[in-house]
Amino acid sequence: MLYQIFNKAAANDIILKNPVAYAENMRKQPKKRKEAYTADEVRVLLRDLPENKIGWSIRLMLCTGMRGQEMLGLEPRHIAKDGSSINIEQAVVRIKGSVAIGEPKSQDSYRTIPVPDNVQYCAKLLRENGDKFIWESPKKPGSPCNPSYFAKLFKEAIGTVESVRVLTPHSCRHTFISQMQALGVSMETIQSIAGHADMDMTRHYLHVEESVRKDAARRMSEAFSKKGKGTFGNILDYMDRVKSS
Repeated sequence: MLYQIFNKAAANDIILKNPVAYAENMRKQPKKRKEAYTADEVRVLLRDLPENKIGWSIRLMLCTGMRGQEMLGLEPRHIAKDGSSINIEQAVVRIKGSVAIGEPKSQDSYRTIPVPDNVQYCAKLLRENGDKFIWESPKKPGSPCNPSYFAKLFKEAIGTVESVRVLTPHSCRHTFISQMQALGVSMETIQSIAGHADMDMTRHYLHVEESVRKDAARRMSEAFSKKGKGTFGNILDYMDRVKSS
């Protein structure tokens, strides 16, 4: 940020030269590995999470890439009656320590997310059981839920499932992206669904057809559906059989 400010000042002859022009390398920090659930963990979570509001919410976040702040900003009207899609129009934000409803993270975050068939029932149940917001403050009905409270419930719910690591709500987003990549979904389609604000990819969003986005949701459903493990699951089963032999 300082580099940009001083660069503009130098260009307009406000200062002689950019004093941080040679400090760019100092800004580069080693990237911390983003934690995500494995395919096996996703399958276990979808099967064994409690069938309640927090369980339905986690399933949706795992299979749609929705941000936690977007989940907490949802109202029943944002979810299709049949649970097939979710409109992201707002998100929870913090203003001077208080929780409020604000805009999504970026302009590209305004989007309609196709919901995989295997978790559409979760979206429908959340819609049917929501009040003003899907998630409301336990202390102030009619007000949005605090992300810290949601994270606490998330941790407790994940903790009830054996053989699964307790990560963070945002790890569901990383999980979705990594699993979609593993399923062969194009980066353009993943970014369109996830609502990334990467300006280098923005031009590609316009070329992602709705049929392609729905096909991506179908792949997610088939891979982790209760009806069958799908191609990805079959590959994992084959690998397990090889190891055991």
